Amino acid sequence: MARQQTHPNRLVLRFPLIASATLGLMLAASSAVVHAGKWSGTVGEPIQESSSEQLAVARHLKAIGAVFYGSWSCPACFRQMSLFGRQAGSEVPYVECRKPKQLPKQAAACMKAEVRAYPTWVLPDGDRREGIQSIEALAIWTQLPNTARP
Repeated sequence: MARQQTHPNRLVLRFPLIASATLGLMLAASSAVVHAGKWSGTVGEPIQESSSEQLAVARHLKAIGAVFYGSWSCPACFRQMSLFGRQAGSEVPYVECRKPKQLPKQAAACMKAEVRAYPTWVLPDGDRREGIQSIEALAIWTQLPNTARP
């Protein structure tokens, strides 16, 4: 984490964005950007706008019933959500595991799914992936049709 002093009384923290070369090329090649609405998730809001490819993957995940289990306090979950960008991130089917008092149904869903690590992706058939997944890896794993694949 890099620190940058912008004002004597104000410290600004800058976080480096870590992405695969494939994802970087995909985003650079994409000219279609969807504009953001108001963010309402418990995981921090992604900084970047979403490309049409990121949005297509998020909508595909939602359509097939895939679920992203995570925690508001998990840095890897923030990085995972950031890979989608703001608009697609707001469409990702996310379940918050670490706010049992505020979101008891979501916390119960995490227990039922036997989530052991964050982030965890689970398909309706029980197939799962733990850890940060690239947009491309999620598209391949969930068999997103090639015409919509990043």
